[in-house]
Amino acid sequence: MKILNVVLRIVLGLILIMPILGAFGVFPPPTADLYNTPEAFVFIDILNTTGYIMYLMAIVFAFSIFLIATNRMALVAIILFPITLNILSFHLFLDGGLFTAGAILGNVLFALNLYFFWQNRDRYMLLWR
Repeated sequence: MKILNVVLRIVLGLILIMPILGAFGVFPPPTADLYNTPEAFVFIDILNTTGYIMYLMAIVFAFSIFLIATNRMALVAIILFPITLNILSFHLFLDGGLFTAGAILGNVLFALNLYFFWQNRDRYMLLWR
């Protein structure tokens, strides 16, 4: 079980690096053919044009990677959950559903988030008391 936790933490860290690299222009800007609907591309294009949301996400993801490295997975799961829900909602409502090729990474991120919530459920009990 300990090996599984380490592997999933590494996978989560690698997923979180990609938006950071994207915010700094390592990847080319998205094109309309990457999305299933024109509305999805327009939404992403607006986010890229304004720019601030990409840098904000890069900061949150960089902080999350730091927390992963310092073994604070309970906090990582809480911090990433709103972003994960937004990613899933984007694919569900704008990009044609959760079972499209573009939604795979969001689904994996959601599954990892749920896994780390479950692994740290005892720490969250303090929040409910």
